[in-house]
Amino acid sequence: MRTFIMEFPNDNIEIRATLLDDKSPKTCDAFWDVIEKPLETAGKHAMYTGKEISVQFPADLCEKTDLHEVRPENQTCFPQPGELLFTYVGAYAWGGMPKAIYDVGCFYGPDARTFFPMGWLPGNRFAKVWEEDLEKFAEMGAKTGNEGIQPMIFRRG
Repeated sequence: MRTFIMEFPNDNIEIRATLLDDKSPKTCDAFWDVIEKPLETAGKHAMYTGKEISVQFPADLCEKTDLHEVRPENQTCFPQPGELLFTYVGAYAWGGMPKAIYDVGCFYGPDARTFFPMGWLPGNRFAKVWEEDLEKFAEMGAKTGNEGIQPMIFRRG
C-alpha cells in the first residue's frame, strides 16, 4: 500500500492518505510520479461541490503523465468524507479557459457532489484519508472555507 501526506505547513498539520491502487491504477501511478518530489501548492475551498479543498496541480508536471486526459477509473459524483478525486478538464472546456485543469479534490465532509455550472463531472476516486486523520482534515477544510487559500505540500509518506 502506497501512502502519502498532505501537509498544511502553516498549522503544522499532516494528513495521511492511502492510494487506491486496486481501483484506480493509472491515476494512482501518475499521481505518485507527480509527487516524486514534494509538491508545494495551495488549496482553496471549492465553490460548487460542498465540503472540498480544491488543489490545482501544475500542468507541466501532469501533462506528460496519465493525468493528462485521464481515463475514467473508479469514478463518482458523490464523494464521501476523506475521499480524494482527480478530475481533468481540457483546455477551453471550462468557460473557454485556454489552459487544462488538473484538479485534486480533497473532500472533507458529508453531502458533497461534483456538480458544476456545466453539469455533472465525475472524478476518479484514487485515495482515502486515514480514519484517524479525518477530524483534523475536516478542521483544515473548514479553515480553508473560513480563512481562504492555505499552503499545502503533497509528499510521499
